[in-house]
Amino acid sequence: MTRFNIQTESSTVNWTGRKVLGLHTGTIQIKEGFLSFQNDHITDGNIDIDMTSIVITDIEDKAVYKAFFDHLNNDDLFAVDQFKTASLKIRSGNKDRNRYTINGDLTIKEITHPAEFIATVEIFTDFLHVMGEIEIDRTLYNIRYGSGKFLPNLGDKLIYDEFILQFKLIGKR
Repeated sequence: MTRFNIQTESSTVNWTGRKVLGLHTGTIQIKEGFLSFQNDHITDGNIDIDMTSIVITDIEDKAVYKAFFDHLNNDDLFAVDQFKTASLKIRSGNKDRNRYTINGDLTIKEITHPAEFIATVEIFTDFLHVMGEIEIDRTLYNIRYGSGKFLPNLGDKLIYDEFILQFKLIGKR
């Protein structure tokens, strides 16, 4: 078995949240993580996300930025004061060429649900390079603010339930 520790300073996670009249983008940092491989299969892994590291990249106005930043961190959305870490526990990953179907359990706000996504994986002698995207239904994690599932007649105030995380992971053996 080969284990690769995620190099947090070289890895990136970008997020996108969409609403009826646009979208917002940002970044978030990996706290720590690893992926283990055996015979071209991912056998296990764990990625911890530092929820206190949320950054918004599409808002330049300082007052608007602060208001939205505070909103992302408060109880309506991620309740970062209470839930400082989110995690993805990898259960398996099956290879088809250099693409893997990865299965795991995603935990946000101490609520866990299964997650499946596709990632491109390249293994070099001592390094791992993983790129992928995961779509997350925020309502499964009790993040209901602005959701049409729970609040009718939102009109142009509707926030889509799914948000996207695009990631690039660099690991070292």
